[in-house]
Amino acid sequence: METERYGLIQGPGRPSICLAMARGDWVTVCCTAPNRNADIEGQTRQIFEIFDGYLADAGSDRSKLLTAQVWLKDMRDYDAMNAVWNAWIDPANPPARSCVSANMSKPESLIEIRVTAAR
Repeated sequence: METERYGLIQGPGRPSICLAMARGDWVTVCCTAPNRNADIEGQTRQIFEIFDGYLADAGSDRSKLLTAQVWLKDMRDYDAMNAVWNAWIDPANPPARSCVSANMSKPESLIEIRVTAAR
């Protein structure tokens, strides 16, 4: 069984990572927003646009989400993030989700999310 990697990032001064990977019946996607000048709603929407693309590339979609982990720079952004979340997920198939406060690797990043989905 091969591991498929999507959104490979490599280069001088950058971590070697991939934004998404799939193996067998599982897909995992994790990222921050590329435009970090946006507010929490904008950064969250950007992440979900990226997720939709990578999930589709791997043969999945948001209706097949199993788990999600959300890291917020500031928990005061929880309600605003959650409003965007609720508009994005498939309400008939919500994943198990955790949300914690975290120091971000880039100070202007307000949120990072990782999801795991079935194919």
